[in-house]
Amino acid sequence: MKIAIGTDHAGFAYKESIKGYLRQSGHEVEDYGVHSEESADYPLYIRPVAEAVARGESERGIVLGGSGNGEAITANRVKGVRCTLCWSIESASLARGHNDSNVLSLGARLVPLDLALEIVQVWLDTPFDGGRHLRRIQMIDNPEMGKTGGRVASTDATAGSGPAHTEKYDVTISFGYILYMEGKNTLEIKVEPGLKKPSVVRVPSASRWDEEMPEWARGRREEIMERIKPKCVHLKCEWKEI
Repeated sequence: MKIAIGTDHAGFAYKESIKGYLRQSGHEVEDYGVHSEESADYPLYIRPVAEAVARGESERGIVLGGSGNGEAITANRVKGVRCTLCWSIESASLARGHNDSNVLSLGARLVPLDLALEIVQVWLDTPFDGGRHLRRIQMIDNPEMGKTGGRVASTDATAGSGPAHTEKYDVTISFGYILYMEGKNTLEIKVEPGLKKPSVVRVPSASRWDEEMPEWARGRREEIMERIKPKCVHLKCEWKEI
């Protein structure tokens, strides 16, 4: 996994230890600084980490500071980033399972190094639970969903003229998968190895689609793919049937 990492002076020593730990574990690490314990302004080093994750250049990001608070705030100003401040094994597990966190913030002055390393490992290993948590994550980027019972409000000029115009079809590009949403229903299409350009998107073949997709999507493979593919043109995807 490619991981971006950045810190201010307060987290420099932890950054070096975490970077070594990650590389020893086989990960590729992109270090955005700082490179000494000389006093530094954290937004200058945290924002590039978040932007690398948002662009898909890194699959995950880790940011550090004295408390981790300012670092989390900075990272979350970048669209597409879900940065969670973690201080325990449980908080790291929930950050991934419930929030699909793609950036981890750590307070070097608040947790011992051995615990910080455990947090990093749990955060890397824990998968996203999906389900109801997926809907809530979608609400973060689509505030209108909170006003329409979990559906994105229609922007069609003919909305209200009949039931066919009461829901909007939406596609969310996230790290590791493409999410297709139709009203309250969602399905995931896997991307490998991470959301990079070009990406390989794994799509169930016609013979497997009805076996693997939710009941509401069965028999509608071509229709749904016709909505998904145009949203992914900029990714220059290679569509691979499995």
